[in-house]
Amino acid sequence: MSDNLSVLFLRGDALHWLDAGEVYALSHDATEQKDRLRQSLAHKGHGVVFAVPGSEARLLELAVSPEERKHLGASLPFMLEESLSDSIDGVHFARMSLDRDHYAVAMVDRQSMQNWQEILGEFASLVPWVPEPLLLPWSPGEWTLVLEKDSTLLRYGRSLGTRIENALLPMLLETLGNESPAESVIVYGQDEAADLALLAPLGAVSTQWRKGGLASALLLHDQTETGINLLQGEFAPQLPYAKWWSQWRKVAALTLVALSIHLLSGWLDLRRLERENLVLRTEIQSVYRQVNPRGAVVDAQKQLQRQLDSLRGGGTGTTFTGLLAPLGDLFSPDSDLVLASLSYSQRNAELRVNLLAANFADVETLRVALEAAGFIASLESSSRSGDRVRARLRIGDRP
Repeated sequence: MSDNLSVLFLRGDALHWLDAGEVYALSHDATEQKDRLRQSLAHKGHGVVFAVPGSEARLLELAVSPEERKHLGASLPFMLEESLSDSIDGVHFARMSLDRDHYAVAMVDRQSMQNWQEILGEFASLVPWVPEPLLLPWSPGEWTLVLEKDSTLLRYGRSLGTRIENALLPMLLETLGNESPAESVIVYGQDEAADLALLAPLGAVSTQWRKGGLASALLLHDQTETGINLLQGEFAPQLPYAKWWSQWRKVAALTLVALSIHLLSGWLDLRRLERENLVLRTEIQSVYRQVNPRGAVVDAQKQLQRQLDSLRGGGTGTTFTGLLAPLGDLFSPDSDLVLASLSYSQRNAELRVNLLAANFADVETLRVALEAAGFIASLESSSRSGDRVRARLRIGDRP
């Protein structure tokens, strides 16, 4: 039994709401009823469906092979094209799997679907759209009918049913009875004698007549057995992007502003660091040129570091520092020797020294001291410059 299912349905073009046995008209000015409906939709235990008019929905059950099942969404309209009087372009198809080999199919005019969307308005995407015959209770072998003033709502299968004019009902019942006879029939109506007279084509089928209408039948509807939902394909509910945007656009704007400020700050920091790096590299190159005025500069820092490493390396007699150390010891503060310039040849491991001395004896004394220290020291040239002597020595490591 289901006392929580309520139904939105149409009578003509007017939308109504059947809830707990009461019918409410949802006209444009029915504010109170619409607010109550919104509250019902917010309550998870209260099921609300839109009953698609049974006279507008053609229902059938279709046997499908495994190969057809793989592409059923695309091929279904063409599989049923011959059974339609209208072009498949104007028909909306919905399907639901019943088991591995069978599908329930509903076919509805596409223009009717669009019209119902306009009538339902804000509620169109909030509730499932189920053909109204499938809202009636059903069990295998049992048919359910709701007889109203001018038409009858009939369910005669798990996913089969329709709404038909009362004048045409006997003919339909006779046809269905010949194809697949019912084991029992449940009838909801207001006049037992008149209602049962319409069921004469069924013959001696077990029949139960109950006073009431759709509201009474809904009390026995099993909500666990959902009918096919027509909101599929182009009519499937879309995510409420517009609503989300209206709710979050201020946050998005603030986030965008914060991100822009962060990016601008990062760009300004990058520009500042680039300028500082340019100044630093210029200073490094300037220092490098003071040490090594010739040659290409690719990476001044690395080139200078490699040159310093070569000058500091290995043995004491084959490096610049190894030759310079003893020479520095001989130039004491009390000595009259003055170092004018020096140059180093890394290829020959030789140091050339230009110096000024008081006399030739001081130059010779320096040369002898270097020889005694284990180096080769030779006088390349000497000349008098005023009252002093200018001399040039070549110093190398002894082999």
